[in-house]
Amino acid sequence: MAFNEIAVLGPGLLGGSIGLATRERGLGKVRYWGRSEEKLEAVRKEGFFASTDLKEVVEGVGLVILATPVGFYANLAKELLEVGGDFVVTDVGSVKGVVEKSCAGLLRQAGIPFVGSHPMAGSEQGGFTAARADLFEGAACFICAEELEVEAEGVRSFWEGLGCKVTSTTAGRHDEIVARISHLPHALASVGAKVALRHEEEGRFGGGGLVDTTRVAGGNPEMWTGIFLENRQAVVTELARASEELSLLQNLLAQGDEVELLKWLTKAKEMRDQLS
Repeated sequence: MAFNEIAVLGPGLLGGSIGLATRERGLGKVRYWGRSEEKLEAVRKEGFFASTDLKEVVEGVGLVILATPVGFYANLAKELLEVGGDFVVTDVGSVKGVVEKSCAGLLRQAGIPFVGSHPMAGSEQGGFTAARADLFEGAACFICAEELEVEAEGVRSFWEGLGCKVTSTTAGRHDEIVARISHLPHALASVGAKVALRHEEEGRFGGGGLVDTTRVAGGNPEMWTGIFLENRQAVVTELARASEELSLLQNLLAQGDEVELLKWLTKAKEMRDQLS
């Protein structure tokens, strides 16, 4: 299942990068939908068709990609049902359980296939002007669709065509994993920023370590508020585990236990080194 015509709903960083990557790799034509004419103007300057008319954008496409914040998915699903069409719907959302409840079921009941996707790519920057054609190169990507084999294979092929390494899983398993490897790190970066930079004038003394460990805290606060709340149960679980590690570290320091502190830091280094 190949998609020659693709509609991206939401011209942000991920949505914009999809268009740039698809065009650069010759994988199809991308159209954009958005509610803001001001934001769509930047899309048009890049040479893409863009409109606030949803029906005009999705007419004749084979794939519709939801690239707005997840909180808008349910309304977009209803609007897609109103305009109709013979297309598969996927998304780029950071959570999947809430998407299954609010959007996927609604579309599937109406006969519109929905295959959840989550490319693990992004930046603390946002908007179409931050989009890059190489954003997905080598990035992991989850797809969640247990009963739509043909459609899921088409969506898998699409992401692989953009350079992603795709893994299939369930919505629940996805949310557990990203709570650990994405949402918790963002929370810890934010904690680091709040504690380390509580005296603003001291920030100028910080080096690369401070910048690196707090970088993702510079992400869009509204977007991350939604992500944390939409996956709050899994995030709370991981925060509890992080609190246990912080308590352990605090006790090791209070006791002056050099041997166990060295073991603790060495284990953390070994686990971090597996990423490189």
